[in-house]
Amino acid sequence: MKKAIIALAVVCSLLAVIIGGLVFGEQKAKSDLEGQVGEFLDECGVTATSIDVHGRPYLLYAAKGDADLTYADLDPVDGTNKDQLLIHRLSHGTADRLTRFITFDYPSAGATPVLNDDGSYSEFATIKGKKVTFSAQADGTRLQVFADGRPAGELKLPQSAEVKGVSAQEVGIGVEIEYSSSSCR
Repeated sequence: MKKAIIALAVVCSLLAVIIGGLVFGEQKAKSDLEGQVGEFLDECGVTATSIDVHGRPYLLYAAKGDADLTYADLDPVDGTNKDQLLIHRLSHGTADRLTRFITFDYPSAGATPVLNDDGSYSEFATIKGKKVTFSAQADGTRLQVFADGRPAGELKLPQSAEVKGVSAQEVGIGVEIEYSSSSCR
């Protein structure tokens, strides 16, 4: 009986060490991937307020040197209230694609988004009882947002981009862009 208890204790101890090692390794791998993303952003001249690497298990992605999908929050500039860069499949310093979500402030307070039939955001909002249509245009390295064709916001971009979508949200005018190049070099 004593030998069975000792054997059970040894097996439990080994399992605890293995599980602890995996948890530690997973956290270390996540930290390494965040560091890789941080280096990429430094080369881009971008300072992130937070980096959130997705894709588990981190150990496997770190072993390949890949960060599958990363959300990097950037400091919003005047006229915006949220700025987030998505880095798709960063591998050895090169990303497959860079997508950016920027939320511009509404031109006036009290805007209410108009939802599509399926509950998703549309490009319309009601401001002071009037339905307003929002749009955006990327021209070279300048992103412009329009409310009923009139300028409603502008942002300088580090490289040329294509507007993928515009939506009126509770917090402002959301604009999705995709950069022409996935490299900052």
